[in-house]
Amino acid sequence: MQEEISKILVIRLSSLGDLVILSSLVEFLHSKGKRIHLALYEEFADLYEGDPRVEKLIVINRTLKGKLKGLKSVREEEYDLVVDAHRKIYSVLLTLVSKAKCRARARKNSWERRMAVLFKREIKEVPLYELFVRSVEKYIPVDVIPKPKLISTKKPEFDLPNKYAVLVPGASKWTKMWPAKYYLELGRKIVENFGLPVVVIGKERLIDPLPSGFINLQSNTTLRELLYVLKNASFVVSNDTGPAHMTAAIGTPLFVIFGPTIPEFGFRPAGEGFIKLFEKKLPCRPCSLHGLDKCPMEHFKCMKEIKPEEVLSEIERFYSGRSD
Repeated sequence: MQEEISKILVIRLSSLGDLVILSSLVEFLHSKGKRIHLALYEEFADLYEGDPRVEKLIVINRTLKGKLKGLKSVREEEYDLVVDAHRKIYSVLLTLVSKAKCRARARKNSWERRMAVLFKREIKEVPLYELFVRSVEKYIPVDVIPKPKLISTKKPEFDLPNKYAVLVPGASKWTKMWPAKYYLELGRKIVENFGLPVVVIGKERLIDPLPSGFINLQSNTTLRELLYVLKNASFVVSNDTGPAHMTAAIGTPLFVIFGPTIPEFGFRPAGEGFIKLFEKKLPCRPCSLHGLDKCPMEHFKCMKEIKPEEVLSEIERFYSGRSD
């Protein structure tokens, strides 16, 4: 069966973190010599623009007109295999209109995660990137499961210092954000203790104004530019959010902070570089699948009890073991 499958459509429309994790499947299929087309929403297309592993991007606008155009684009191709790694109504429609003789769907483990939230049950950690790769094993033997891997191809037009640290204070939900004042305190210590300028990134200006020694790139980069910034950083401190997964997948040392969610959900950042995870074992965790707009217990201990000194201590420990 494997030799009959050459041209593959992979569907993962969003979100940023999931599309980064999907790079494990892209890497696996590429290693098997497959022709890969990737369907995704246009705001994330920049992540794979210029990626030599992907033959074609099917970029879809979220409007009705854009989605109809996406269906037409898929229908005009002839695929040997379609992999639905999204499993929503529109991704099912994309699969149905394709002419693929083989179809696969990625498992989500949604039931287990929901039970963990509702009843605080222990959950066996199965990385999402492994589920993505194993979704094709009916058609392509899975002999290795690569970790997520992104390729940096675009140098930004703005200048950066030769060495710098990166802070990522934002996230999709408020409860997934380590307090901004903690980031500010940590950033000042990084400037003071390591002599490194601190680059602050994100879609919103969560830390404003910035003190001396900080560089503001909040709401000021494309995904390809952001990938370059993360790739060339000395290290990154981030909430559990898309740029954390980008950092891990590009191999830059990462210090990542988990709050209301848990890594056992399968979304632990993975890659070939150094990764240190911070979390507090509390009876109220996990309180949600993807974070909330406010703490349901009204104490926000999962984030507030991770102090800047704790993160700084681990950064110092990491730096003390480096030769550069």
